[in-house]
Amino acid sequence: MLPAALLATALLRDSAVAGCARDAGKTPQAYVAGAFDFSNVTLHGGERMTVAVATDPCLALGQSTRIMIFQRTTNGYRRVLDDVTVPGLQSVSADGTATLPTHDSMEVMFEETYVWNGTAYVFSGPRSHRYDVALGERRPAEIPITFAPGVYATTLSGNVAYNFGDEYVFEARAGQKLTTALTKWDARRTSLSLYYGDDDSAIAEVRTTAGWSGTLPKTGTYHLFIDGTDECDDTRRFAYTVRLTIH
Repeated sequence: MLPAALLATALLRDSAVAGCARDAGKTPQAYVAGAFDFSNVTLHGGERMTVAVATDPCLALGQSTRIMIFQRTTNGYRRVLDDVTVPGLQSVSADGTATLPTHDSMEVMFEETYVWNGTAYVFSGPRSHRYDVALGERRPAEIPITFAPGVYATTLSGNVAYNFGDEYVFEARAGQKLTTALTKWDARRTSLSLYYGDDDSAIAEVRTTAGWSGTLPKTGTYHLFIDGTDECDDTRRFAYTVRLTIH
């Protein structure tokens, strides 16, 4: 089989692509040829990647579209990334990074970044960013918190605007006590929430109070969100300072 046919075979293993091909009434290879924009990237380590960005509306998801990256192997093509992006804004680089902007909301773009680990592209929170259109500001999607040996407290400082805040990430053990002390804070316009991993339910949500203290239920990664809540003016910033202690 020709490489183009091998790539079509790899793409058509995806049920959504196969369904769109059937609806189009074309041969699979003809459909794939017309439904994607293709580009090739050779990584610094020598890996050969083919980037396929869907152009067929059948594969669109709102304002975004499907994007897949395949590694060329001796046996064909192996899919190593499957996500969505705003068409034309994606960036796949030879250094092994892939940045895929999407709409987090109408006002905020989420610039999701993946890093090649030798086997697949894996999400990197610290290298991803959120971009607020009204503010014209970009900031990290995740800010890691690390504690020096024997130190279990740190001070977090920054500012928030409506729909645009900071997300802090840290590791902790089940049974540890977490305390947040708000030393600079506008309770009318800021909020704090704590989540474990990918859980949908918050462990704590703070607004109009001076802080929060509680026992952590699980061992693993926690996410502390500090957000703005003032809907009157999405360009106004409000400073905060939070003392975070774990013991």
